[in-house]
Amino acid sequence: MWRILGVIAWYFSLAYAQTYSVCETERIDSQSAKAKIEKILIEEPSNTVCMLQLANIYLKRGQIARGFELLVDAYTIDPHHVENSQIATVLPFALKVTNLKQQAAKSNDKRIWNELGDGYFEMGIFSEAALMYKKSLAVDGMQHMIRLKLALALQKNTQIYSALEAVQKVLNAEPDHLFANYYMGKFLAYDMKNRDEARVFFKRAKESLLAQQKEFDYLEYTNLLSDITQELEK
Repeated sequence: MWRILGVIAWYFSLAYAQTYSVCETERIDSQSAKAKIEKILIEEPSNTVCMLQLANIYLKRGQIARGFELLVDAYTIDPHHVENSQIATVLPFALKVTNLKQQAAKSNDKRIWNELGDGYFEMGIFSEAALMYKKSLAVDGMQHMIRLKLALALQKNTQIYSALEAVQKVLNAEPDHLFANYYMGKFLAYDMKNRDEARVFFKRAKESLLAQQKEFDYLEYTNLLSDITQELEK
């Protein structure tokens, strides 16, 4: 009997070791690791070691929202473990994002969606930034500067045609919009390699800037004017 129990104990210790090997080891084949970890979590939904490894895989793939969700779930189960893990560096932002998303989902407040968008943009997570700005614009489509932020996020995410479309919507509503003309010029000049058409928009941007000179502080005005002037001379 003791021998049988010993064999059973050995079996479970081996299974445990294999589980943690999968969840603790950095793997080149992340797809294989992801599938194995997800299978383990079906049976062990509170396994924070596996949750953190899966969160890490999602973050590396750029699936930030899913990665943050897993990280926060793991933190809820075992705060000490998560705080002492390698992935803990992104925990404060993950917690903040989760809290803001919960608030935004309840209130559908455009200001919260915009804050989320700005946070993601500053971190260089442009796909998530674009998603947050879209949610804000669904609440209030007349936020021209937010639509331009959306355009920038799309451009950074190599979705240039969608970015151009977003800028054009602002220009349709406000043809003399300074920054809409400015960014349309930039996108056309550098992403579309169409310097001639870009110059038309840079000219409009300069005219708008000169008309709004008093609305800018000196440094911002001179820097923007210098940049537009250089673009027109190229």
